[in-house]
This record gives sequence, structure tokens and C-alpha cells, in this order.
Amino acid sequence: MVKKKLIKTITKSLHGGCVIALSLAVTSQVALAQRAFDTALERASDFSSERPLKGLSLPIWGGVQLEAMQVEADHRRMEISVPVPFLPASRFHRSDYDIESAYGYARQKGGAQSLRLSLPYGLTLEAGSRIDSFGGRYNDFIGLTFRWSDLRHHHQRVAAYKGGELPPRDGQFPWLGTLGTVVLIAALAGGGGGGSSASASNNVDEAAATDGNWQLVWNDEFGGTSLDTRKWSMTDSYGRDQCFGGGNNEQQCYTTSSNNIAVVDGKLVLIARPEAGLNQGRSYTSGRVQSSGKADFTYGRFEARIKLPAGQGSWPAFWMLPTDRAYGEWPRSGEIDVMEAINLGVNGNQAVLGTLHFGTPHTYIGGQTTITDINAFNTFAVEWFPDEIRWSLNGAQYASRGQSEWFSSGAAGDPNAPFDRNFHMILNLAIGGNYPGATDGQNFPRQMEVDYVRVYQCEGASAAACK
Repeated sequence: MVKKKLIKTITKSLHGGCVIALSLAVTSQVALAQRAFDTALERASDFSSERPLKGLSLPIWGGVQLEAMQVEADHRRMEISVPVPFLPASRFHRSDYDIESAYGYARQKGGAQSLRLSLPYGLTLEAGSRIDSFGGRYNDFIGLTFRWSDLRHHHQRVAAYKGGELPPRDGQFPWLGTLGTVVLIAALAGGGGGGSSASASNNVDEAAATDGNWQLVWNDEFGGTSLDTRKWSMTDSYGRDQCFGGGNNEQQCYTTSSNNIAVVDGKLVLIARPEAGLNQGRSYTSGRVQSSGKADFTYGRFEARIKLPAGQGSWPAFWMLPTDRAYGEWPRSGEIDVMEAINLGVNGNQAVLGTLHFGTPHTYIGGQTTITDINAFNTFAVEWFPDEIRWSLNGAQYASRGQSEWFSSGAAGDPNAPFDRNFHMILNLAIGGNYPGATDGQNFPRQMEVDYVRVYQCEGASAAACK
């Protein structure tokens, strides 16, 4: 018994030492991989843009290998690998790609990173993660690839799993149980890069990454401990004063304070609080975030899962404004309200609104529905096409408006205007104002909780495949 315990203790110590050593080694390889990418991009003009390249060795430091490169008019892809110190037959792989849309911006962008370890008997162990367009991790994976032959034929078997024990293969390779340490070390390699903690935890299920023909192009799952400022700003979209009242005589001043904007337990929390001594006679502070210049889109599906605050004077919203105001000042360049809730819970009110604003004179159209449980999270979405805009609640469409119903005073004769330019997203919690009326001052602080925000786009300028 004593001998078994001693062996177990020694084994655990060795395992721990291996984990620490490899973790340090892999961390150093991430910087090397990035430097290799920069060098490879500088040399990309040396290669033909019409053919994919594989298996080329770049004459730079550390045994860097160019695994693949493809450069075309609307598609670029590159993969490099570097050896990992202290672990023979292993390489750290990094790949990047971007696909340009018909509108001239990167419609899809991302990549992957992984540690690949060549094992005896034709086995390859790989662990890593996908990389989003901001350099953050999502969809961690671990896979074991088997390759063997019988006389003339070569076959390949992939045992892919996420967490848990390695699946047995009909009693063969019983020694695979000893690979636990290697699996753990390789899993650590998945964390060897990416951005801040806010974006590095943007884990999105595979099923959620696509919805029919919709393709996920941007998201924030709020997995860190503070707002990811690579994706959001806490100032007004158009640089207006934080206490300007939204043009509706609202009672709040927006701030950048963690008292009003926080990320807690995987959720963005916008908090409204009473406060004295504010500019312009305001009596509350609150939170607002917007993506202008960081996430701007023309057409797509815009979705957020939100728990709304109730009470007289509460006015939470998930909405969109034009980034460049090409057709003039509001409302000539348009506004898309994905969701607004006015005085939720007051006198049994359960209504949420979806609205378009446009034109001179100011015109607005849209629809409304009711939420069953005002104390629960609900998913609000808008699907924006060139000729139609649809609103849905928890996956059920409740309103639709077509291009024959909107117009632009600044682009006469353009049937798609003003909803044919880049718009950015806004999440805010307003208090009081002309529309909801003054707050009753009860039940403060009030808060709006956002579980995630996701943006999907569809192939083709008309996005017809996603209708």
C-alpha cells in the first residue's frame, strides 16, 4: 500500500512538472508564431496569388514552417508552425483567414491555434482552440487521430472529444490511459494566445455559430471581468455630452464608472442609480455602450439575450444608429430599434417594441409583442435585409416591414435608403424622459443584464439565402 502511494505521489509530481514546463514553453512559442506570421506576410508577394502553397520552409529562426498560404482577391489564408522546446515531435500551429464581402470589408475573419504531438503507431494528438476576429479563444478542442495501413490501403480514424477521458477503441492501445498528462499539457496550449480576458472567454457553441445559412461574424459573450473596449465604447456615438438626455429630456447622465457599467458572472450589467449634483439638472447615473468604429455592419441578424429592468421611468434598449450619417442628421439617416421596453411591469405592462425611424418629416414604423416573464432573460433579434427588416422574440417573428414602407429624404429614388449603410449597435438603460414620463424613484438601483450579443451575416449582397 505504501509503495503504491509513493508511486502515485511521484507520478503526480512528474505530471505537474511537465505541465509547468510545457506551459512556459508554449507561451514563448506564441510570440514566435506571431513574429513568423509578420515575416510570412511580408514575403507573401514573393509567391503566386493564384495557387495555394503547402509544405514550404521559411528561412527564418526556430525551425518555422509555412504549412499553407493562399492569397486571392477576396480570400486570404495562412498557416505556420513552430517547434515546441522540451517536447520532441511536437509543433505549435497557428492559422489565420479572412474573407472579403461584396461591400469591401472582412465579412468573415478568424483562425485557430493548436499544439500537435506526433505519437508512436501513427497517432497524432492535437489540442487548441478557434480564434475570433479580435484574437480571443472560443470552441476549445482536443482530438486524437489514428492512421494505419493494411497492405495497400491507408485509413484514418479521428476520435474527437471535448473534455473527459479518451474513448477506448475495442480494447486496442490500452496504454492510452497513460496519455492523461499529455492531454492535459496539450489542453493548456489552447490558452497560449489571444486577447484580454474579456474576449478570450467568448465561447460559443457550434450550434449557435450558425443558424441556417446565417454565419456568425461577431459576438461578445462577456466572459471577462470588465468591458472589452476593443468591441465597445462607453462614450456617445456622435460625441455628445453624457448628460444630453437623448433628445428626449431623459433624467440620466451616462458614465464610464464600474458603478454603472460592469461585467459580472458572464454578463454585461448596465446599472441606473440616483445621484445628486449632476450636470444639466439630471438626477441619475446610468450605463450605455456602443460599437461605432469597432463593429459596424450593413445587413445581417443582430441578436442579444437580455434581462430587462421593470418600473416607472425605466427605458432599456438594444438599438442601432448609422455610423456615418450619409443621408443627414437624425432621423434622415435612419435608426433601427431591435428592442425597447417602456415602463415594464407598470400596471401589468409586458410590451416590447421594435421600430424603424427615418425621413423628414420624422416617420416611424415597426411592431410590438409581449414577453411572458418580465423577470427572465429573453432573446431579441432583428433580421435586416436590403428590402425587409424583421423582428423576433425568442426565435418567433412578430413583425416585418418592407422597403416600400420606408424612405430617405436625403436619397430620393433610392429604395433601400436609409437602411443601406453601416450601422453600429447600442445598449443602454435610460431613465425617464418625454416618452416614459418621470420615474417614481422606487426600486433603485435598476439594472439591465445582457448575456450575449451576436451578429450573423449571410452570403450574397441580397442575403436572400437566409430569408
